[in-house]
Amino acid sequence: MAAMETPIAFYNPAIAPSGASFYRGRRFPQFTGNLFVATLRGTHLLRLRLDAPARRVLAAERLVEGRFGRLRDVVEGPDGAIYVATNNRDGRGSAAANDDRILRLVPAP
Repeated sequence: MAAMETPIAFYNPAIAPSGASFYRGRRFPQFTGNLFVATLRGTHLLRLRLDAPARRVLAAERLVEGRFGRLRDVVEGPDGAIYVATNNRDGRGSAAANDDRILRLVPAP
């Protein structure tokens, strides 16, 4: 099909990407322009460093892998922190007593 384009990233086994956001803040200068992807099946926050003009992934990193279960969404807050929503109480994850929750990621002191 002429309108179809090949994806620049593919995951097998599937990671079930759910929410995604580009980071434009200043709190994590090393992450500026990176794409963050919340994963349900992968249970990690995926950070992709992209070369947009060349349509390719330069580097991929799995953050907080396996620590908080299924991750539903990720956004940059007005304070420059990265906020992640967990999704473990829908019958598919292993819910902890304090799920579901919003995680706030900030640089280590």
